[in-house]
Amino acid sequence: MCSQFALQIMADKLSLQYNIKIPENLEEINERFLPYRKAPVIAVNKYQNSILQLSPMLFSLVPAWSKESKVKFATHNARIETVIEKPTWKEPFQSKHCVVPLTSFFESAYEGPEAGNIIEFAKSDKDLLFAAGIYDIWREPTNPDNKIFSFSILTTEPTAFILEHGHDRSPIFLSFENAKTWLSMNEPPEDMRQFLLRSNERPDLAVTIDRPMKVGWEKRK
Repeated sequence: MCSQFALQIMADKLSLQYNIKIPENLEEINERFLPYRKAPVIAVNKYQNSILQLSPMLFSLVPAWSKESKVKFATHNARIETVIEKPTWKEPFQSKHCVVPLTSFFESAYEGPEAGNIIEFAKSDKDLLFAAGIYDIWREPTNPDNKIFSFSILTTEPTAFILEHGHDRSPIFLSFENAKTWLSMNEPPEDMRQFLLRSNERPDLAVTIDRPMKVGWEKRK
């Protein structure tokens, strides 16, 4: 599960290097994002010539069909193996695609050399990563104008490196060109799933210890 990630970047790099529209007066992003907090994601703005736009969305998807603005199960990640079948993910996977820019992600290590710690994975060169995601739009039943945009990161089987360091899932990472393809895809669901699996990048990652887990972590193994 990717339950935390960080983004450290000058905003104009997203604007100039990747041609992504960014919010006015945004100069730098240097934050760590947890579930149920807003985080910047990239999506297509269909109302402005389909430009790529950086927008804040809630990190934990709230399905459009939910009666409440917070569901009672974890939705910050969606497993690629079941994303087509599960009601929470099925419709967003078909038509509501996003990409999550990040420079590192954090996992709990229950096995391996860093067992008992929260560990941070980042590219060896500290460069930007693009994780495939899906989003949905929830509207308050009594006030449909009150909307929540929220997202989930798509996950898959880990690389040998991630597994070696004690975690059994990984975000699906895409090159920027494949990320742009994903953002505008509208193919049969199984074709899109296979595209993501084929396009999944295996970045050269380094790992560092972020902090120890709470006492009793062994009982959660």
